Amino acid sequence: MNETPMLFPITPSDFWKQIRIIIEQVIADKLSKQNLPINPSLLPEKALFKPGDVCKIFQVSKPTLYEWLKQKKLKSFKVKSRRYFLRTDIENLISEKPDSETK
Repeated sequence: MNETPMLFPITPSDFWKQIRIIIEQVIADKLSKQNLPINPSLLPEKALFKPGDVCKIFQVSKPTLYEWLKQKKLKSFKVKSRRYFLRTDIENLISEKPDSETK
């Protein structure tokens, strides 16, 4: 197989080794910064959560949370003008949620 001449002061095989190493480093950095799956046992010990609490748990915005309500992914109830979410509903969503789902 003929090797294509390159304008770098290294051999093509060394160039591709270095590229591979750089790519592996970038991937490792991204994976280390990635959020780990939510563990229901790490939720605060309370039965009711406010919308802000749920947003922090799932690391989503309030519009996303309300979209989940419209899609019936999550249930809530209101007491006067305040909205609350049950811990069991949050745990159920966590156990159903695939890791690759985007927020």
